[in-house]
Amino acid sequence: MTDRTAAPSTARRLSWIYPDRGTAWLRQAEQEAVWGPYQAIAADLGLEFTVNKPEEVAVDATDPGQPKVYLDGAPVTPADTIFVTSLYSLPHQTQDVCNQVFLFTILERLGFYLPIPPALSYIGEDKLASVVHLAGSPIPLLPTIRVGSGREAMAGRSDAALAALPFPLIVKPAYWGMGLGISVVHNMNDLKGLIGLAGGSDTALVAQPYLKVVREQRVYVVDGQAHTVLYGYKDGYCLSVTKASGGRHERGYSALPPELANTVAYVAERLPTPYFTLDFLFDGERHWVSEIELDGAVAFNGIPDQDAAARAIVRARFEAYLAGFARWQVRPRAEPAMRRHG
Repeated sequence: MTDRTAAPSTARRLSWIYPDRGTAWLRQAEQEAVWGPYQAIAADLGLEFTVNKPEEVAVDATDPGQPKVYLDGAPVTPADTIFVTSLYSLPHQTQDVCNQVFLFTILERLGFYLPIPPALSYIGEDKLASVVHLAGSPIPLLPTIRVGSGREAMAGRSDAALAALPFPLIVKPAYWGMGLGISVVHNMNDLKGLIGLAGGSDTALVAQPYLKVVREQRVYVVDGQAHTVLYGYKDGYCLSVTKASGGRHERGYSALPPELANTVAYVAERLPTPYFTLDFLFDGERHWVSEIELDGAVAFNGIPDQDAAARAIVRARFEAYLAGFARWQVRPRAEPAMRRHG
């Protein structure tokens, strides 16, 4: 849990590094459902909340011993600014991935507190990397195969790996999100056609078993403890639990089911960050770990009780960031940057 005895935080700014490639409609939707509420909650905690494109960060290292960092033209320091460095790699953000990766690494080397350490961000963003990182989970992760696409995707080099799972399969981009790009394939010909289509954007794919009946439980984890559970259901034949592909969600405060507790504790130990989300799927017989998200955005939808739950999650998250920042400020300076950030 958050250490309330930690020294008061000197943080004054919470900067979210986010590639701006959205349409006017998307920007408005994100502002209303995410950024606006986040900004208000941060303000209640005494933080200036900004969403910044990677190119808005500039570094003057003409004196390598005393580099200067500028955020949208204003000087910032590790003593006053927290950067949220979650890697975004949706198809319209592909051209920004390289800039994000190197910027995150630079900010870490400069001594800024990054509640989502870059190395963890990369693991959390790729579904196969998450599977390998959490290989010892008490509740197993969904069996997963990762294959590339590209101009030689039809050469058959992935056939041996793909033979490990029976059809039907859920196939989706390895590092997208929000239910985008999910498909169901019933035979190898369908699968190869989908791989060829993904080759148009050089997008790697993962294949997992298709679960016909699914109940999803998204656990919001703050300081290693389950905070709130979001329930989702797949209604009939649809691709996933997300609303975009036919599912539905019911948000509410609920006690974590006892059978999930050991897995939450295990994953929290493997993810040294103050906040993440952990998704479980129940297929009618057993639970599976579906995915992790180091950002795990909470969307506000205008429904009072659901927005109250969302507000509590985000506030707890930001409080955990502030407590982690305070501990970061008093850490032994010889301690490596790749330490536990929680």
